[in-house]
Amino acid sequence: MTAPFRTIGQPVGKIDGVELVTGRARYTADLQFPGSLQAVARRAGVAAGLLRHLNVEEARRSPGVVLVLTPADLPGPNLIGILPPFDQPLLAGPEIRHEGDSLALVVAETQEEAEAAASRIVAEIEPFIPLLDPEEALHADARKIHANGNLTFAKQLLKGDVEAGFAQAEVIVEDTYRTSVQDHAYLEPEAVLAVPESDGRLTVYASCQSPFHLRGHIAVNTGLPASRVKVVQPFVGGSFGGKDDAVTEMGSLAGAAALKLGRPVRIVHSRRDSFLGSHARHAAIIHLKTGAMRDGTIIARQAEILLDGGAYASESPFVVMKALIHVAGPYKIPHLRVDCRAVYTNKRQAGAMRGFGVPQVTFASESQIDALARKLGLDRWELRRHNALTVGEANATSQVFHESVGLVQTLERVKEEGDWPACLKRAHAGDNPRFKRGVGLAAMMQGISNGAEGIDVVGASVQVSQDGSVLVGLGLTELGQGSRTAMAQIAAEILGVSLEKISVRQVDTDTVHDSGPTVASRTTTVGGKAVWMAAQTVRTSLLEMAGLMLKAPAEAIELGLDHAYLRENPQAQIPLAQVATAAYWTGFPLMNLAFSRAPDAQYDHETHQGQIYIAYNYGTHLMEVEVDTWTGKVRVLRHLASHDVGKAINPLGVEGQVEGASLMGLGFAHLEEVLEENGKIRNANFADYQIPSFAERLPTRFLPVEEATSNGPFGAKGIGEPPLAGAAAAFTNAVSDALGISFRRLPITPQRILEALEG
Repeated sequence: MTAPFRTIGQPVGKIDGVELVTGRARYTADLQFPGSLQAVARRAGVAAGLLRHLNVEEARRSPGVVLVLTPADLPGPNLIGILPPFDQPLLAGPEIRHEGDSLALVVAETQEEAEAAASRIVAEIEPFIPLLDPEEALHADARKIHANGNLTFAKQLLKGDVEAGFAQAEVIVEDTYRTSVQDHAYLEPEAVLAVPESDGRLTVYASCQSPFHLRGHIAVNTGLPASRVKVVQPFVGGSFGGKDDAVTEMGSLAGAAALKLGRPVRIVHSRRDSFLGSHARHAAIIHLKTGAMRDGTIIARQAEILLDGGAYASESPFVVMKALIHVAGPYKIPHLRVDCRAVYTNKRQAGAMRGFGVPQVTFASESQIDALARKLGLDRWELRRHNALTVGEANATSQVFHESVGLVQTLERVKEEGDWPACLKRAHAGDNPRFKRGVGLAAMMQGISNGAEGIDVVGASVQVSQDGSVLVGLGLTELGQGSRTAMAQIAAEILGVSLEKISVRQVDTDTVHDSGPTVASRTTTVGGKAVWMAAQTVRTSLLEMAGLMLKAPAEAIELGLDHAYLRENPQAQIPLAQVATAAYWTGFPLMNLAFSRAPDAQYDHETHQGQIYIAYNYGTHLMEVEVDTWTGKVRVLRHLASHDVGKAINPLGVEGQVEGASLMGLGFAHLEEVLEENGKIRNANFADYQIPSFAERLPTRFLPVEEATSNGPFGAKGIGEPPLAGAAAAFTNAVSDALGISFRRLPITPQRILEALEG
């Protein structure tokens, strides 16, 4: 390939944008099949207890009801989960572990009839005192939520000699930080539609994030071979990691009911069901201790991280790993000890959510960096720059990168564009007793790929038709992040095809290869590399065919603008459609399935020292805020976000991801908190659960840095998750700076601001 690029790096609107904004896009709940039934789960309604008896007879006799499923009616093991041994039942009993546990599934002709019948199910539950505090759940005499105890997962990271490091340190800062439960709050609630086929197969349409994971659980719980279950992903109205556990439960139950009845069965969550029956972000307790020399050199850090995993394991083991590795921040620290644990409690389970443990530990780490700067009397930017990782330096796991470490560049961009430190003086120049201004900085990093969480392989196919158009298939999902557009750009660049001639399939497990879940900001990096590889093979066929037609060697041919042409004489050209047709009749392959496999993580499982991720996204955020000391309301006046994205495949899409993730970071730090009382959610709706509205949108200005990685297509690295952590930490530090108060708990709601001021 020769630069400049034709498609890569160009700001391109979404290839499915017209469908989305005109309403032509069809989501799972929009799909209609003759004879479709509606299903509703009867939930436990108590946080902990023992189900003594379940009476479903009145529900079965209710108008419109055709089936009531109980655990005894399920053909499979009645279990789901992310990792074995699976610990979450589809239908619970006899033990109740949180209020959202499903006890039975009512299937009726209409949604209203199903809901009415479900309310008539009588559950006799002997209540237990719920275990709601993760620290209390670890007490030796605490009731066991699961047979193996209340410790879900625990890992340790060791680097250097942390005791010797603290003995050497001239200054030590230490504190405890807490974060609350955050809901995914996507606009489209979870939905599935299971359709039994005439040949005995089952097709499930699902608003999901991991179609092959869903297919596997449906197969096991219905007794079908996986090859006889097809999962199709229609348009998805947001996920952020959330449409996994709940949709797996819903798909398995709907599939079992559909096969039993021979009719399509639909389950669509209400907003309350979405809160009760899905997973959320882990609440965290983080005790952090950092030692440094008087010149600001950080030499030691010790962290104890406790994650509230809720009733079931979900992806807690993976979140433990992510938090463990990232709590050191993007800094070169020679001595580290990190202990990270996830704990079962009688709350809704916690699992994958955008950032995957990184937002919690970044908030703690960057809060402590500010505390260290205050104690040392050093400039906050200078302290971060002094300790920032650069090419050739070892990170927390002793991994050394010789490319694509753009942290310092993001720091420099924010300093220049933010006019640091002059902006600090301006922020504090006023003497208004009511409105106080402050500026916050945060530096962060986030690993790209599955890394220590497992093998990372993606399959992709590229097929050129005789008319020169291209079909791309990928096993990773489009969730609104623009991945289909990025994949189209990659294929278009390599094959020289106009973007409008590229079609990217929505996922259908019958037509694409299992590529694992769409998580870990891996779609562009690992998935895009698979598309790149598949397209390169097809490109070779086109070049060889064009060479024969133009009577020139293949290496003298270029593809572009829907033509093949001589590189040294572009006027000598042939339409790509003619080349593709000739290649077809000559026997040159016009389709290829390629697999991109990220280098396997290689590390010591006891100390977590070694090669973990294929790359990191590094970033720096600056945020200026104004706090109303009468109401506690915070207004963000300015937000700069700089990230090293390797190479922006679609700058417009990257900018959108940065803006969206940053806004979610504002919600995490300022507004969003699932409130619980005795294990019951009190605000399971969007009236009482506060998410940022259009009025709270951030004035984000994205400052790109491109330090390419050889592991990504054209050097690209993922961007979907990292800005959330940076924005949340910068907001926290900005509010603390404005008020001169160190906030150690998120979210910093207006009420908490007023309480802190009064205190």
